[in-house]
Amino acid sequence: MAAISSNKKGAGILVSIAETYLKFKKMRWFKDPKYKGEEVLGTCILIRRWSESVSSFNLIRYCLRLCPYPLKNNPSLIKKGIHYLSSIFECCLPYIDKVIDYLGARELVTEWRYVSSHQLPRKLWKFIFDELKRKSEDAEDTETTKKICSARGAYVIQEGQWEGQVAEVYQKITEDYIENVTFEESLLLWHVATELCKEGAHESGDGRLGSSVSFKEIDYIHFSKLLSDYMIYLLVMRPTMMSAVAGIGQIRFRDTCAEAEKFFTRRALEQGQVKEACEKILDVDTKVKPVHVKGDRSKSILFDACMLAKELNKLGSNNNDNEEKWKIISKVWVEMLSYAATHCRPATHAQQESKGGQLISFVWLLIAHFGLGEQFQINEGHARAKLIVGK
Repeated sequence: MAAISSNKKGAGILVSIAETYLKFKKMRWFKDPKYKGEEVLGTCILIRRWSESVSSFNLIRYCLRLCPYPLKNNPSLIKKGIHYLSSIFECCLPYIDKVIDYLGARELVTEWRYVSSHQLPRKLWKFIFDELKRKSEDAEDTETTKKICSARGAYVIQEGQWEGQVAEVYQKITEDYIENVTFEESLLLWHVATELCKEGAHESGDGRLGSSVSFKEIDYIHFSKLLSDYMIYLLVMRPTMMSAVAGIGQIRFRDTCAEAEKFFTRRALEQGQVKEACEKILDVDTKVKPVHVKGDRSKSILFDACMLAKELNKLGSNNNDNEEKWKIISKVWVEMLSYAATHCRPATHAQQESKGGQLISFVWLLIAHFGLGEQFQINEGHARAKLIVGK
């Protein structure tokens, strides 16, 4: 539009066409009944600039895949003989799993069966935007900026004004499950712990989502769940995006799955029983750290995550405390997402655009706009150059 000269004949028509085209290409939000009337991103697929969705992968649901189908107590299905067929199929499941691995089709089958997709909620994007904007306002000097850029969950906890036992719990959580562990280990720990806390959560109020300008406990639970499953999806299904920060994430994931599968099989759980599986894990006595019981050969974090969930549950003794707990959990996930975004190679972000795009890439761009990423800082004395943007 800037190249169109207003002195030329027909320039006004060209400007109008360009404005109409840009307006047509603008992203659109709409209320989706599937998400309780929540506004989600839903631009027409023909003019969509990216997938506009958030992919999800849940470790506990995935680890229940070798458990039997819940058909045994359904008389109508038993009469039709489906119970007999399902019993045969259950016996074949371990062998089918081995065949999938032998053929090298594990990733393909996993993505097809266990990865789901959700339209990006407007409130989640607002929550992420507000968090990053608030941090950019806090970053008044180089030292604070570096602290924010390197944070992967601890900053949002440490900036809180905690007292007494709550302060002790938060300090323990920060040290044992964020600062003294690697990023991929922390990622898996918080993913499993978030699922354990969510399945045991009793949502307060009427269960309705908060307004566009305020959030409630159910919103924070929703944000935490979406970001938790999305980050594990990136770790497991898009390892190239996490290669700079994942370390031995794939090994930890496999060891955790192996331990969870054995645990669920011994307790005769069925496929889809996520809530029951979480309850069984939380019932385990974790007074002694798992490393003292099984040694350090296994990289599984299953019962370490159980310990984290129990520490987090100490913070939710009443409704107000519970809302604050979920607010902190959701902010920790935004910080982890931001950390992963800034440590992902720019070329990898660019490659994803041809494959539908990823939320993490848009978070990376937003961080660049706010001047928070270490690679975007231009320091001169105590001044820090940054772009000032609106929503």
